[in-house]
Amino acid sequence: MTLCNGVEMPLFQLGTAQMVLPNKPDPKAPSNFCGFQPERTYRQTELALKAGLRAFDTALNYRSQPALGQVLGEWWRTGQLQNRHEIWLTSKILNPRDSTVMFKTNRFLDLPNMTPDQVSALTEEHFERALMELNIGYIDLMLLHWPAAGPGLGNAGLNRQQRLAAWRVLENMYERGWCRAIGVSNYDVKHLEQLQEDGAKIGPMVNQIEASVQVQHVEIREYCKRNGIVPQAYSVLRGLDLSSSSSVTYSTLAALGTKYHKDLGQIAYRYLIQHGYAVIYLTHSEQRMISNANVFDFELTADEMKAMDELNTPNGGWGLPKPQEMD
Repeated sequence: MTLCNGVEMPLFQLGTAQMVLPNKPDPKAPSNFCGFQPERTYRQTELALKAGLRAFDTALNYRSQPALGQVLGEWWRTGQLQNRHEIWLTSKILNPRDSTVMFKTNRFLDLPNMTPDQVSALTEEHFERALMELNIGYIDLMLLHWPAAGPGLGNAGLNRQQRLAAWRVLENMYERGWCRAIGVSNYDVKHLEQLQEDGAKIGPMVNQIEASVQVQHVEIREYCKRNGIVPQAYSVLRGLDLSSSSSVTYSTLAALGTKYHKDLGQIAYRYLIQHGYAVIYLTHSEQRMISNANVFDFELTADEMKAMDELNTPNGGWGLPKPQEMD
């Protein structure tokens, strides 16, 4: 997929947010554990590389960067990878503090209580930290993770100033060659428009948002496509109503899967791709790592796309803040 600056970005990337939540506990972890398990990234990355995957998505708050960087480093050391350009790495910074899954020592941004200058300084520090944790010279794509601390948090005017301050850091790093592309994550149309109005020298090249057949964000998606921004979907399968074969979502995907000899995930990925999305997916199965990208030997018809459009659910998703809810 070609970004607006001419850089070729892989259509599929493997996610590394190894998160355990109360509604999906790890039976081998403490019963009250809620948080990230970055140790799972070692084996996941090794399997992915052996399966031929070369594109990964991470973030500072996932705590998966050191493990990802270590496995990649070992592949470069042993010659299984020859050059840096063989790998695509996306990361994200500007993470609001979340005491349920993050450590105090991580110094994540307490946005409601920070000045724009403080946001700028810590964003630069976190950018450099990402490079050091991954142990690489440059990153392929760096995103600002969230537009605000959360729904109803912070002052709208201050949030806007903070976003611009953080974006200036990414522009500077891009101009220095420390990243090949820059973008945002979880941004609504208003956030994207404000960056332009406030004088961004370089526009976002990617907007990574939660998107699936039930969480479609049509307005954001179409705005991005009109303005040269690649919409990138994460949590494509998480939160889908697939628990019962009687659900409309399940029956729709299953019928198309039978027709095209594909599984439910492949149908969901194909739908998003035809709407112009790039895709992030999370799996630890080597088989799924290979099969997920096997979606280019069929095409959904206009009527099938329309039927899936109708699965859009206003309150879909698995509980993350919606871009439209943040000032």
